Amino acid sequence: MTPGSYEWYIYAVYIIDKINRKFYLYLLKELSYILLLSLAILTFILVMSRLGKLTDLVVNKGVDLKDIVLLIVYSSPPYLTFTFPMAFLLSTIVVLGRFSTENEILALKASGVNLKCLFVPIGFVGIVITVVGLLNTNMLLPTSSNRFRDTLLNVVKKGIAVDDKEGVFNDTIPGVVIYIDKVDTQSKKLHGIMVADDRDKNLKQTISASSGLINLDPDTLDLSFILHNGSLHRWEKTEDAYRTVSFRDYTFTMNLGNMLPNAGIRKKTIEMDRKEIRNAISKTRDPERRYELSLEIYKKISVPLASLCFLPLAIPLGVKRKIEGRFSGVMYSLLLFVFYYILMALTENMGKIFNIPPPLTAFIPNIVIGLFSVYLLRNLNDEGHSTASRALRHFMVHYFEKAK
Repeated sequence: MTPGSYEWYIYAVYIIDKINRKFYLYLLKELSYILLLSLAILTFILVMSRLGKLTDLVVNKGVDLKDIVLLIVYSSPPYLTFTFPMAFLLSTIVVLGRFSTENEILALKASGVNLKCLFVPIGFVGIVITVVGLLNTNMLLPTSSNRFRDTLLNVVKKGIAVDDKEGVFNDTIPGVVIYIDKVDTQSKKLHGIMVADDRDKNLKQTISASSGLINLDPDTLDLSFILHNGSLHRWEKTEDAYRTVSFRDYTFTMNLGNMLPNAGIRKKTIEMDRKEIRNAISKTRDPERRYELSLEIYKKISVPLASLCFLPLAIPLGVKRKIEGRFSGVMYSLLLFVFYYILMALTENMGKIFNIPPPLTAFIPNIVIGLFSVYLLRNLNDEGHSTASRALRHFMVHYFEKAK
């Protein structure tokens, strides 16, 4: 096998392919570690906003820890919609930045390797993240929101639990004390009922009845006491009036929405599936609401695709980060995603004002990020020590000069 022969060429291609394969596996391993870690941390930070009220359910309402864990799990998919592309961007910049700092990128260049080969392993991870993100927004998120709602209703029922406690003053509902003398376990009929309602500081009322039933509406969270043969005592502080009413049948209703960790239990637009969104569009006549619903259909695709848009942007930012510090990758990724999120909000408002088609409005942030990525990719293999921040400044100066 002499140099220049066909067999030598095949052998060289084989060696290069083997080296590339080992490098790809090494890069995938490093990228996977940082990706999973950053995904867990970012999602946990966002979910923490709900942990305070969920903890209150455990400590003060006696709700099982199992239900709280389920609520946290079911509330994660809305946050995963954004943490998937954010974690991918962060992990790519951090890993490539470490490679550049430890001169591994320089070794690749010295070996004659084109840095665009980095698109192979990182692009594979980006495609996986995008597919998982699409499955999350279109399938997992609507299902988890339904599970979250059902679990939350069970938590509320366990929290009040007024129909299975005899001879106990139950104050789990804020501002309300309920006492039940006896409970028929077969028919769930209550005997010897007393309800003291102090929710309104200007109105205090006490209701007593010989028997009754309790019903909780799962849609409105209205707790209704259907009472028989009793009396109502009411003191109106503003008028300093005391009233007493006897009744044969009386229904006393209160809403338990303030006991929920969220402001309410109605589904948000992001939690709806495509069928529910289309049904909502057909039922509303508000043009602004119809636009928001239509836009959400396309955002279920555009937001997961942000991972692929960040791919050509993250590679040059990571490679060019050698002299900018160890934590600059985190700063760049956070700033870029904040910019992407602000761009989403701006284009959404502009779409409503100028009546831009929803598909275009949903994909404008991705298009902007993609164009900026193409600009940064031009000098990927250059040996200059220009930093990513300098590249950003040069891009802005070049853009404003062209604009003039």
